[in-house]
Amino acid sequence: MKLKSLAVITLLVLCCSSAFAGSYTFGFLNYTGGVQYCNYEILQTGGASNFYLSGMDVLDACASAANPFATLEGTAIKVTLEDIASTGLQPGITGPGRFIYADAIMDAYAGAYTGEEWITITATSVNSKNKSGKWNWDSFLGFSGFEFLGNFGFLTDKLPDVRSQAAGTTFKASAAALKKDKASRRTTLQ
Repeated sequence: MKLKSLAVITLLVLCCSSAFAGSYTFGFLNYTGGVQYCNYEILQTGGASNFYLSGMDVLDACASAANPFATLEGTAIKVTLEDIASTGLQPGITGPGRFIYADAIMDAYAGAYTGEEWITITATSVNSKNKSGKWNWDSFLGFSGFEFLGNFGFLTDKLPDVRSQAAGTTFKASAAALKKDKASRRTTLQ
């Protein structure tokens, strides 16, 4: 059985399960809202008070991705204004309906174990209007126990076009594509 078939069957079983309270599909826009990334997320939440999250990060529109799917596993989280002030999390990520999840995107993209861990805090709704300071996803990439890259932006209902793989923005960034954002105190992927 192909990996893609297994992932689709798994998602169908999860989506049909009465244990799941919500299903969501979102694309990612960068922090300006002007660039859409080539991957998108399919999420399901469930359990008592929507405690857990599972799903897939879909890479089928990303050029050169070794695997079309990356596993997502996470839990509900409440981010306060105090958390933002003390950690460098982005404004707009506070409030209810937020989840933190581990994403196997780096291994899926490489087709091998990389030792890199991608962690994302996400909302479960898109903004009615994207406005600076109201971002609704925030990610961190860690390696050897250290966070060394951050990225954040907006969620969108629009999904990337699989036919435009070559045009997709990917995580394979050159040093020129990395920019230190003074407002967020983090290096972001442009």
